[in-house]
Amino acid sequence: MQAPLQQLFDRGSLWLGNQQAHAAADQTSFVTTGQFELDQALGGGWQSQRLHEIQVPQCFIGELALVAPAFMRATQQQRPIFWISPPAVPYAPALAQLPLAESEREQAKHIVLTPARPADALWAAETILHSGQAGVLLLWAEQPSTIAIRRLHLAAAESGAYVFIVSPWQAEEARSYATRLRVHFSQDGVTKNGQVQWQLLKRTGGWPLRLARQPLPQWPGK
Repeated sequence: MQAPLQQLFDRGSLWLGNQQAHAAADQTSFVTTGQFELDQALGGGWQSQRLHEIQVPQCFIGELALVAPAFMRATQQQRPIFWISPPAVPYAPALAQLPLAESEREQAKHIVLTPARPADALWAAETILHSGQAGVLLLWAEQPSTIAIRRLHLAAAESGAYVFIVSPWQAEEARSYATRLRVHFSQDGVTKNGQVQWQLLKRTGGWPLRLARQPLPQWPGK
């Protein structure tokens, strides 16, 4: 295989239909989602230096629990966690519940940015990724453009970080994401217990699929 084409495969930009792309990947770059079936579908969980999209019909239906293991990995590596344009101030007592060693908990660093304009938020995210300092970057964006996603994809590839964009449901068009996860939420009319279903619109090394419904993910440490 010619070198330029091999480089595309090594970066995860291309995949072979009869070969799982994660088979040759460094498994140490993966961190669990906390959901066994979702990890299996993603070839090991969230991969660093890749851009992952989480589409939610409403905020706080378990999406933060999915990225909490990445928070723990970043803290263990003494790398900060960036929250850009979150819909609410991160809840410090919940973050303090993460199962970390006492010394790691003391070193945890969460940085919250609330730019005035969506364009400023995208610029901040790209700049932080290019700095190489982030352990995790979470960006909330309503309708990021194809060009903006492409730029973040390229920045993520050099960042060493776990990178997530949280947004409302988006059109199923081609975008430069490694993962496009759509969260379906339903509520039992009798018990009022919420359930979720994971729909993978895009994943590295596999076709789109839906997983079975299950209870809302629980925050680690609860």
